[in-house]
Amino acid sequence: MLRSIEQFIFRHLTPLSIRWLPAPQIAQSSGLAAKVYHQLDEEFMAVPPITLHHLNPQLMAGVWSACRESLVAGPDRAMKELIAVAVSQSNRCPYCVQAHTSMLLGADDRPALNALTSGECASDELASLAKWASATGRKSSLSATPPPFTARQAAAFMATAVLFHYINRMVNIFLDETMMPVVGKVPVVGEQAFRIFSSVTSGRIVRIDATPGAFLTEPPAMQLPDAFGWAADDSAVAGGLLRFADAVRQAADASVAPEVQTLVKRRVSEWEGDPPGIGKAWLDEATQALPEKSRPQARLALLAAMASWAVDGGEIASCRQAGLDDLALLDTAAFGAYLATERIAGWVSR
Repeated sequence: MLRSIEQFIFRHLTPLSIRWLPAPQIAQSSGLAAKVYHQLDEEFMAVPPITLHHLNPQLMAGVWSACRESLVAGPDRAMKELIAVAVSQSNRCPYCVQAHTSMLLGADDRPALNALTSGECASDELASLAKWASATGRKSSLSATPPPFTARQAAAFMATAVLFHYINRMVNIFLDETMMPVVGKVPVVGEQAFRIFSSVTSGRIVRIDATPGAFLTEPPAMQLPDAFGWAADDSAVAGGLLRFADAVRQAADASVAPEVQTLVKRRVSEWEGDPPGIGKAWLDEATQALPEKSRPQARLALLAAMASWAVDGGEIASCRQAGLDDLALLDTAAFGAYLATERIAGWVSR
């Protein structure tokens, strides 16, 4: 009974938090999308941070593969949830903070929860892990924060951190601030009831034993990007990151104008994690050399990479006026968010 209620909520109510894009029609899915939903149901849940990618099933599968092999499969789940929360806090992503704090509550891991609050930490190791994860988004901050984990843990822990830099950006753009389903300003489920339900559901999810390396797609022809080279010795984590990278590459080639790709790649390659500036004057300067019709797409990709919380209805409307449909909006944001993720991945192991 509880499982049926859970599936109803995550298939029909939580998608109400998706904005700018249509909600997934999970029951009517087929092909690769249906396979992703099935694996999500079995090993996690069909949550909007993954399912918002449904317009591009290959991209959805790639994001899920990276998430599955870093966060979900393998040991140390509570420690990886701690990383997810700490990264999400640093990226101002309240949705992900709420969701993954719920996972820690479900895991009943009080030391990991305490590691997120100053002065109450029961473990120096966990405090150091939270501090490291919070620092990953800025190169200068991370250089003063050595990785507090073993060689065995390194690939999965670093992959969890860099993946959440992507997830946070996409969530900031396309989801509301809470995982609690709301229509207008009215909660669909009472806050206390939803909190209890989430705690019970999270407790089930964090105890699922997912076998690493159960991929839904064949390995792509491309090589693992150099920025993810630290994952090469873990075939499951590397395989998830590789499928993620290839799916974004294909999405960008299909939807993002070549001149936009060139400009955004150059800008992000120079970025070291610091906020780009007050307001949006920096966007005007960054995109002024592009043809006018290409500027809205470049603005969206740059915001996705460096200031995802600043994407608003005006930016989306400009993209629509420039001819971007729902799929192009998704692919463009994913392209920018991924470039930031790959950039961060290049400095996390140094």
